[in-house]
Amino acid sequence: MPGVRLTAGEYVAVNFRLWWHAAATRRNHWLLGLALALLAASAALQLRGRAPDGAFAWSSPVLLAVGLAYGALRPLLVRRLLRRTYRRSAAMQVPISYELTAAEIRGHSALGHFALPWAALRRAVWVRPDWLLLYPTEAACYYLDLRRLPAAYPADELAALLTGHQVPQVKS
Repeated sequence: MPGVRLTAGEYVAVNFRLWWHAAATRRNHWLLGLALALLAASAALQLRGRAPDGAFAWSSPVLLAVGLAYGALRPLLVRRLLRRTYRRSAAMQVPISYELTAAEIRGHSALGHFALPWAALRRAVWVRPDWLLLYPTEAACYYLDLRRLPAAYPADELAALLTGHQVPQVKS
């Protein structure tokens, strides 16, 4: 795969999709939704004059408004942070050529080269329809453009190769 380059838009799209489907993100959405429901109930009770002490407190409606704004703006903030991360990473913006063999994956770019046995990968994440992310560590990954796979390694054969090397695979 010669000269694979991940554009800023592709980087944001792939990583936003991973963020959106992450368990921690779903948990955060549930907690935020529960908190907003409780705040809405509290504000409604206060507006109807059924508050325990009979006094109206502005804290519930204000916190409700802040929570709704946070919930609405959070995806925009995540996209903004992803764009900034891409801009600040010189390695992301350099094309990298991958060579896939039965034993390892090799990469070459202007910044250097690597050779990594398939079994050394911690996991592989299929981000359909176009990307496969290979994680040698938890904090970094290689982005393989599935549209540019060589004829010798179609996506299903690459999946079988990863399975054969016992690389955990996740579909997103």
